[in-house]
Amino acid sequence: MHTQPDANKAIIRRYVDEIWNRGEVGRFADFFAADYEEASYSPANADGHCAMVAVQKRIMPDAVWSIERLTAEDDRVVCELVLRGTHQGAFKGIEPSGNPVCVRAYRTLVLQDQKIVRHSALLDTAELLKQMRGQQVA
Repeated sequence: MHTQPDANKAIIRRYVDEIWNRGEVGRFADFFAADYEEASYSPANADGHCAMVAVQKRIMPDAVWSIERLTAEDDRVVCELVLRGTHQGAFKGIEPSGNPVCVRAYRTLVLQDQKIVRHSALLDTAELLKQMRGQQVA
């Protein structure tokens, strides 16, 4: 039998694959509670989360999130991820460059009854923008 942290990690692996890698936002309710709290995207609800997935798919249609590390304790899962893709759409004033992008991100998710009730994310946006511009990492 799975412990709660193990079961929660399995849910988060599926969430990253289905929502972020495949862009299946129609499956959002399979992963998120109806009243979940969004701490990173605007608006702070399902619309904001789905809108950010759409932005990612627009600017990097080939984007893939790889989970580097998952840590789970009680009802919380923390993910360390790497985003890889090709800059193919305008973003924050930067026209499509065709440059490869590889940046690190962190997500913290709280689950209750096998649904995500709170989400926050931190992406190295400065590094993302540098790579889109073709600037080399120091």
